[in-house]
Amino acid sequence: MSKYDASSLELEEPFTIQIARPVSTRNYNIKSLFRRIFNLNDVPNKKQHLPLFIIAISILHILIYFSRFIYDSKKDQHFAMTLYHLFKLYIPCMRPTSHFIRSRVVKCIRLTTNGTCYYDEVLKQTCFSFLYPNQLWRMITVNFSHLEWLHLLSNLLAQLVQGIPLERKYGSICIAIIYWLSGLGANLSFMTLHRTEEATGASGSLYGLMLFLIVDRLIAIQANVEQRRFLILQLTLLLLPHIVVSIPLIIKFNVAHSAHVGGGLVGFLIGIEFIDKYLTNSQFSCRQAQFSCVLLQSVHGGC
Repeated sequence: MSKYDASSLELEEPFTIQIARPVSTRNYNIKSLFRRIFNLNDVPNKKQHLPLFIIAISILHILIYFSRFIYDSKKDQHFAMTLYHLFKLYIPCMRPTSHFIRSRVVKCIRLTTNGTCYYDEVLKQTCFSFLYPNQLWRMITVNFSHLEWLHLLSNLLAQLVQGIPLERKYGSICIAIIYWLSGLGANLSFMTLHRTEEATGASGSLYGLMLFLIVDRLIAIQANVEQRRFLILQLTLLLLPHIVVSIPLIIKFNVAHSAHVGGGLVGFLIGIEFIDKYLTNSQFSCRQAQFSCVLLQSVHGGC
């Protein structure tokens, strides 16, 4: 090829070098940190589950709460009061009582023709007549009843912030079992100490998830010593929103600490048994068990 041809090619296809502008990694780092905080899988590229159970039950909580704005014209009250009396955990509605107690004369809730009311009649009005007095469904429906928006917000924060990462790691079936077993343990714990008091909310189930999460992260800390600082930060950030929002509730309402202890204990025991089998190379030490107990005690005053 001649020199003329070579020079013409250079003119037709000039060689240029472009210097790329520096790309800011700030947004990328924030997104990466956010994903790492909500990712409990310690094995890279492990399959994640869809958090179907937590999202579905959270939506159900919201829908039931907003039903309180529906007005029941027949009973001259908001539908929320109807749901509250139907869903609340109340032992007298859940077990038969002796004839001597049922036949006691008590103060009437509503006006009657003779002005005399018996305990059984008044209790049936409060509990509703359906399956009275064996309304065992209240062991489940209590999770869907909330006193006010702050109570709902506290439960939703714990449910979403802690429940979604757990469900993405362990799957919907596992988390659903832990959720309802912790709720059952919370209800039984509450019923042993408060036989004539009422209870509402899903905090018993959520304390079970919280203790399950604590056990999971403590085992991860032991298995990944080089990432200990990040794992401690991760656990703190996952627990902090629920703790902060719960402080006004503890001040404002009479909190059922016995239910929290019962639900947390179930989640703690399931965590020790299940996670230790899930991670075959990890062991759970007595010091870690004591740390979880102390953390539970610092949150709500009991262990």
